[in-house]
Amino acid sequence: MGKYNYSESEKETLKVQKMQKEQLDSLSKKMQDNADELADLRRRAETLLRKKGIDPTTLNGAKETSYSVKLKTEDTPSWSEIAEQANEQVTDDVEYEDLLTKDEFQFCIDEVNRINDEFSVKTGIYNKKDMSFLMIATALQTARWLIIQELCGDLGETIDGESRLDHNDKIIKDDAENSNKSFKEFFGEYDYSPSEKQYKSWEQIIFSSAPYDTTVGSPNFGENLGGKYHRYKTLGHDPILGWIFGTANFITDTCTLSNFSSYRISREGTPHFVEATDIATIFYEVFDSTKEDYLRLPAGLFAQYVHLKSDAFTKLGLPVPVIQVFSEQLAGKLYKSQYDSLCLLKDLKIVGHQAGWSIIINMITGLLHGFMYDEKKDGDREMYEVRTRKILCMSNALASAGNIGYVIGLEDWKKLDIGGIMVSLYRLFTDIRFITKVKKDFISTEMNKVLEDEIRELNSYFS
Repeated sequence: MGKYNYSESEKETLKVQKMQKEQLDSLSKKMQDNADELADLRRRAETLLRKKGIDPTTLNGAKETSYSVKLKTEDTPSWSEIAEQANEQVTDDVEYEDLLTKDEFQFCIDEVNRINDEFSVKTGIYNKKDMSFLMIATALQTARWLIIQELCGDLGETIDGESRLDHNDKIIKDDAENSNKSFKEFFGEYDYSPSEKQYKSWEQIIFSSAPYDTTVGSPNFGENLGGKYHRYKTLGHDPILGWIFGTANFITDTCTLSNFSSYRISREGTPHFVEATDIATIFYEVFDSTKEDYLRLPAGLFAQYVHLKSDAFTKLGLPVPVIQVFSEQLAGKLYKSQYDSLCLLKDLKIVGHQAGWSIIINMITGLLHGFMYDEKKDGDREMYEVRTRKILCMSNALASAGNIGYVIGLEDWKKLDIGGIMVSLYRLFTDIRFITKVKKDFISTEMNKVLEDEIRELNSYFS
C-alpha cells in the first residue's frame, strides 16, 4: 500500500499508464528480438561473401531510407475506450511506486522543490520597498488599536449608576404618558369599544402596564422571577425577542418567560399570575384580536416600544438580547453584574471602530503598494499581488499579536482589539487561499514547461 491517496480518475489514469508501459515493454522486446535476428542474418551473409572471395565492405549497399508516417487524429481511440481496455487488462489498483523508479521519484521531488523555491523568490518580501510597507502597515495597525482605546474606552464597561435613572423616575413616567397620549390623539377618531370576545381594546393596550413586569403569584407556578432582576427572565424585556413576545403579551395580557413558559395575568386587584397557557394559544389570540380590530397590533407594538424605551436607560437597563433563551444562568450573571444591552451596544460600536479602521488601513496599504508596481522590476502582476497580500496578512498578524501580548501583560481583557483580530483572521484565511491558488497555477505552469518538448514531439506524429 503506497503513501498516496488517489481519486477515481487518478486510479483510472494510473491503470492506463500501467497498460501502456506493458505495451511499450513488449514492443521494445520485439524490436530487440528483430534487431538481433537482422544482425545474425547480416553476419551470415558477410561470411558467405568472404568464402566466395568477396569483400563485403566493397559492396555498394542500398542506402537506408527512413519513412515518416503521420497518424490521423480521428484514427486514435478515445480516452473512454483506452480506459475501458485498461480496466480489462489491469485488474489490480496501480500506484506511482509501480511505475516510477527511485531516481524518477527523486527527480519529481527535486523539480517540485525547485519550483517552490522559485515561487518563494518571486513572491518574497525581502526588498527594501516591501519591507518598508510591512513596517509602516504594522505601525499603523498598532497605533490604530492604541488610539481607539484612548478615544472609545475599554470593552466590557458596566452601567454607570450616576448617568442612569430609577425605574420609577418622574422623567420616565412623564415621557411614557406623553407618548401614550400622542398615540391616542392620533387614532382618537377610531372606535375602541369593548371586544365581544373579551380582548383588550387598543386604548387598554397602550395605557395598561406591561404584563411581563408582573411577579406576584409566580411562585405558585414554580417560577422565581427574582424580584428586581426579573427582566432577564422575561422575553418581553429582551431588546430583540421582545418585539415579538412582548407585543403579544401586551395584546393578550400574558407573560412569557425565557424558557417559553407562558402565564395569564389577572388585572383584578394587584396584577398577578392566574393560570398557565402556551405560546400557540397566545399567538392565535393575537391573530384573532387583531382580526377583530387591526389597531390592536400597532397599539401592542407601540406599547412595547414605549416600555423598552423607558427601561433601557434605567439603572438596571435591559438584558443582553437572546442569551437567556440559550443560557439563563449566563444572562443572569451578566445582568446582575450590571452589563446590559446598552453596554453591549457600546462594545459593538468599539469593535466596529476597531474592525473598520483596520480595514481602511489595509485598503490604503494595498492601494499604495499596487500603485508602486513596476513590471520590469517586479515581474508578473499576479506574483506582485501575492507580495501585497503577504504584507497585509503579516502586518495584521503582528499588530494583533502585539495587542494580545499587551493584554496578557496587563491581565486586562477589556483592552483586547477584538475587531482587529477578527480582520486579521479574515485576512489569514482569504490571503492564504489566494496565495495557494496562485502557487498552484504557478506550479502547473512550470510543470507544463517541462513537458512542452514531449508534447510537441507527440503532436508531430499526428496529421
